[in-house]
Amino acid sequence: MRICTLLFFFISALTCHPLCAHNPTGHYFLTQDSTSSLTSSALPAKPKKTKELFQQNFSYMGIPFIVSGLIVKKQNQDFRTLRNRFQPTFHHEYDNYTQYVPLVATWGMKLAGVESRSSWKELTVSNIFSAALMAGFVNTLKYTTKEMRPDNSSNNSFPSGHTATAFMCATILHKEYGMLSPWYSIGGYTLAGITGITRQLNNRHWIGDVLVGAGIGMISTDLGYLFSDLIFHKNATGTRSTHHFNRYDAPSFLSLNMGFATGPSTLRTADLYDTEEGTPLGMRLHTGTSTVVSAEGAYFFNAYIGLGGRLRVATVPVIADIPEENKKHFDLDNDLKEGAPVNMYLLDGLESDHLGMCDIDLGLYFSYPLSSRFLIGSKLLAGRRTNANFTLNSISRINPAIFDRQKVSQEAYDQFYKADVDYYIQQEGLSVQEMLQGTFIDEEFLHIRKSSTFKLGTELSLAYRYKENAALRLYCDYDFASPRLTYDLKNSWADEDGNREVRSYSKRTPMHNFTFGTSIAFMF
Repeated sequence: MRICTLLFFFISALTCHPLCAHNPTGHYFLTQDSTSSLTSSALPAKPKKTKELFQQNFSYMGIPFIVSGLIVKKQNQDFRTLRNRFQPTFHHEYDNYTQYVPLVATWGMKLAGVESRSSWKELTVSNIFSAALMAGFVNTLKYTTKEMRPDNSSNNSFPSGHTATAFMCATILHKEYGMLSPWYSIGGYTLAGITGITRQLNNRHWIGDVLVGAGIGMISTDLGYLFSDLIFHKNATGTRSTHHFNRYDAPSFLSLNMGFATGPSTLRTADLYDTEEGTPLGMRLHTGTSTVVSAEGAYFFNAYIGLGGRLRVATVPVIADIPEENKKHFDLDNDLKEGAPVNMYLLDGLESDHLGMCDIDLGLYFSYPLSSRFLIGSKLLAGRRTNANFTLNSISRINPAIFDRQKVSQEAYDQFYKADVDYYIQQEGLSVQEMLQGTFIDEEFLHIRKSSTFKLGTELSLAYRYKENAALRLYCDYDFASPRLTYDLKNSWADEDGNREVRSYSKRTPMHNFTFGTSIAFMF
């Protein structure tokens, strides 16, 4: 229905205007009735080759989005977990409308008489091609991959049609009016980004769906304008072979970044005990390589210095390691504290999880032009880091000693263990042998609270400006934060009201993070 609406809109506009074409010099205007009266000497020069038109129209900016989406697709579940921890109840439907706003703005300004890149005829045809290509790419993938949505509502999640539409509309606005002011492009792509983020917050799409959808929207528009220019024999201007950049232009930019971060191999954790002065858990939290996605932008006052900011999210794999000796003696459910001869449950370990981080930074950006195309950059940022709350579930097994009458008397068995064993036999249908072979998960064993702290960051980057308004960038970020993490330990049985005793421990945890990545930047 979305695509039918767009096509109807474009075709209606097409039928309302006479067939016309611009002379590339802009000195005269051709209509159907006037072409027959022109002599051959008055006809426009021979159009440029298809290759030059391709270089002019194709920005390549959609390709990194698609590649990033396919790479980060493996972490779809991890990034969805961040959504569930930061904004679990988010539900708004404005993304159904923001996807179209850049297109409405384009046609609205055109109707108001603001001169754009294209004539009415060219605008309509290029938009029809863009919408048709985008719809073809999106629907072909949706109904061949058949990926289930995060909310399990349907199996057409990949890629995001809303995001593809939003970035198609934003790219149309950029192509038509970006040359008048970069703020048209910034506004359009900002709305497109909001649409994509909202699709994730609404639990309708995975992060991979959104990134690939954004890339499809931009590539479809690039191709749509290429086909339109070929139809109308529009001359190429500013091709790669003829365009020159001013080395000292202010390198203001808006970018999407993706990278992989390393940090402390072990987080400094609090010492946890099964009782006030009992057996220590001895837990150490080891971290793996994290996946980082960020949006960043800066306005430069000159070629060297500017102000900007960054929004960054990361998902850090966390693996808990506990010494074997501590596992044997840790009172998992306070059985020993209650007077039982042995623990009913033996701790096998803790399940792995991901620590979610969201950084918001502002600060100074620096650049030095090595040439008209190559720039080195740096920055000094300060901001806030928010760590999402997360839980480490305990994995345990039944202690075979509770069935050994030489270690546990019948009286002790009846007092401390019989009720639980009978529950598993009668309610769960397990035999004693199955109980001894199985594992048991406690989903409330250890909870790490959400926290927020001050942070600092810097960077070293190298950018290649392959078009006047587009650049590829390699970067290495360094970020430091020292959040105070609070651990809530629940290793007791629930009371009659279902509540469990909680003991809390806190520890400040320094985090030094190095991120290595690439980005695609819109330059303005």
